[in-house]
Amino acid sequence: MDMAGKVSVVTGAAQGNGLGIAAALAGAGSHVLLADINAGQLERAVASLRQAGHSAEGVICDVTDEEAVENLMARAEELGGPHALVAQAGLDFSDLIPDTSLADWNRIFAVDMAGTFLCVRAAIPRMVKLGGGSIVTMSGTYAWVAEPGHALHAAVKGAILSFTRGVAVEWGHEKIRCNALMPGWINTPMVKSTFVERPTDQVDDVVKWHALGRIGETGEVGQLALFLASEASSFCTGAAFAIDGGQSAGVNSFQKPITVSHR
Repeated sequence: MDMAGKVSVVTGAAQGNGLGIAAALAGAGSHVLLADINAGQLERAVASLRQAGHSAEGVICDVTDEEAVENLMARAEELGGPHALVAQAGLDFSDLIPDTSLADWNRIFAVDMAGTFLCVRAAIPRMVKLGGGSIVTMSGTYAWVAEPGHALHAAVKGAILSFTRGVAVEWGHEKIRCNALMPGWINTPMVKSTFVERPTDQVDDVVKWHALGRIGETGEVGQLALFLASEASSFCTGAAFAIDGGQSAGVNSFQKPITVSHR
């Protein structure tokens, strides 16, 4: 998968899945604009890619700010892009519905959904000028399979998936493709902090939800994002790509089969 000469934008790129995606794109030869609101983490992320010999730069960007997003895409345009956009920025949240405030709801939708919308909206006219491009959104298995305490995430990830399909059918005639990443449990700083707060037996249970008997790594998410951003996926659009180790394929998939008595 060759991205040489291409300019890619990755939001939420300072750590976790975003950094894994940026590393994969940069490793394939793309010049990557890493966008994030955390200046210190962003600086370290860019330095790590440059030390590895890759072409990368950081842009401080709050994806809920229209002007900031426009400036990000304008920078990509100055460099000859954006040929690929991975709208990955998002927030972590967990609480039961009665304990979820309207402020919580609005905050998650502002970053995850409105942030995705603003980035896509700013990228489309520029991709039209380039004769096409690839947009990758960050949905998730919560769009398909709910979990107690994550109804808000299920709502926003479902919205992102539906938006992805809308972009695909609206802009396919301009050779702009749009697909959704659907990660399950991935070994990110967010997940690590969640595991620290959970008893060991609960962590073991999470691992056993996966048919492969483990959670995923950010580099694996990066490789799937690279596939979707590159011409290797040239006939893929409007689709959801699960990367969840078989989590969404079944319930308790890494358990011993239930013995069935035949009479």
